[in-house]
Amino acid sequence: MRAAVDEILVLGKTFREACEKFSVPKSTLERKVKKKRNDPTCDVGVKDSLGPGPRLTVFSTTKENELVSYLKLMEGRLFGLKKNNITHDFSHVKKKAGFDWYQGFIKRHPELSLRKPEATSVARAMGFNKRVVDDFFQLLGGLMDQYKFKPDRIYNCDETGISSVPKSKSKIIASKGRKQVGAITSAERGETVTVEICMNAAGTYMPPFFIFPRKMFNSEFMRNAPIGSIAEFHQSGWMQKDIFEKWTVHFIQFSHATQDNPVLLLLDGHCTHTKSIELIQIARDNGVVLLCFPRHCTHRLQPLDVAFMKPLSTYYDKETTNWLRNHGGDVVTLKQLAEIFGLAFIKAATMTTAINGFQKTGICPFNPDIFNDLDFMAAETTNVLIENDDMAQVSSVPPLPVIRESCTLPEASNSTTDNEKVLDPMSGCSHWNDQTPTVKKTTFKNVSPKDVLPVPQQTLENREKKKRNSRFRGKTAVITESPYKKSLEEHQKNSKKFPAKRKVTKVKKKIIFQT
Repeated sequence: MRAAVDEILVLGKTFREACEKFSVPKSTLERKVKKKRNDPTCDVGVKDSLGPGPRLTVFSTTKENELVSYLKLMEGRLFGLKKNNITHDFSHVKKKAGFDWYQGFIKRHPELSLRKPEATSVARAMGFNKRVVDDFFQLLGGLMDQYKFKPDRIYNCDETGISSVPKSKSKIIASKGRKQVGAITSAERGETVTVEICMNAAGTYMPPFFIFPRKMFNSEFMRNAPIGSIAEFHQSGWMQKDIFEKWTVHFIQFSHATQDNPVLLLLDGHCTHTKSIELIQIARDNGVVLLCFPRHCTHRLQPLDVAFMKPLSTYYDKETTNWLRNHGGDVVTLKQLAEIFGLAFIKAATMTTAINGFQKTGICPFNPDIFNDLDFMAAETTNVLIENDDMAQVSSVPPLPVIRESCTLPEASNSTTDNEKVLDPMSGCSHWNDQTPTVKKTTFKNVSPKDVLPVPQQTLENREKKKRNSRFRGKTAVITESPYKKSLEEHQKNSKKFPAKRKVTKVKKKIIFQT
């Protein structure tokens, strides 16, 4: 290339003659000659850097791997990043990447994909942590060792709400280009009926228990209901303490529970399950062991939520649509709900679904290691970081057992504090007290992705400002044991009793007009 440029600039040859003599591209030779004329001291033999091409990337492989780890970390914390919908490839002026760079980045890392996230409440994200789950499995393991429960003696019950207007609708085939696709429903809003569902680890289901939002009993509401179903009526349509006590009596008859042949009943921490002394006494007298799930953890620990409720909702929507299609012009009322729900319940209540639900939650077969560190990553946000000087102020507090969680993701840059310790978080939050200082490195030249968009973390100041409610909080516990019963009795004894509100009678006033 140097000789070809000299042929043109020194000897006065044409571009065509120089290209044929040295076999170089004409466009490249023209660019080199122009560069040499502008800067005679430059070396035209060195390959020009034309910026990122088909084989060159903006970031190196090491930097992209660190970025991938950061994206996985944010996704695990439930603060996932999204694309910015910019059309250019990579703007060095605006310092932002566009669609071309994003498309190439996704192709180079097939382990990543663009997903639509599912809404998860803060309470569930922070409540499901390793410490709470370990406490639950410790209680469950103790009961399994004590009573030797078989799969047909392990039950799970939960309430679900059904409406004459299902919330979820299945996809339908429609014409392309239409902005809105509709489907017929009975009304804009429907009435909600509570249904108590119960199944065991062997695949057996208890007949549904309906609670209708009415004061008076109406036999028409149970027309064509599943065989063995029972109905109760309450003005709210929700589960109440006395109604759940009645359901417990039916459960004892169904499961044949006795003190010589006890059963284990897993339930959530709703007040109707955990705040009734009468319920505890009924269960203890008939050999029913009640174990409560931790707060905000039923979406991962409860077999009914994990395996059964979703297919039940799908089948119920299909059966409601079929009923409306077969009864053109009619609407679904409370009198048809039990019949429609029964058809959906029969399809969803399979033995495989129940067995898989108990297996995926680690309840039966008993597997306390069913969840890994990635499952608890979202709860790391509530770990409180404090400086070393502040540790002297809490030295009088007895230390709790150390739980170490390994994480292969890259740490933050050197700009953050190197020596950090974690204070024991509040009850219901994850606990990680690591005494070993970590050295934080990054492959980026100036700042790391964590410096640009830090990982969300609760501070000690925010934790102290958060007020704890003094009411009796539900937690994982064996409800039928004496310590829980005594604490509940003491709490109810010391709790303030508010006087019942008097019913105000309205009197119509007579207005007399004088003429």
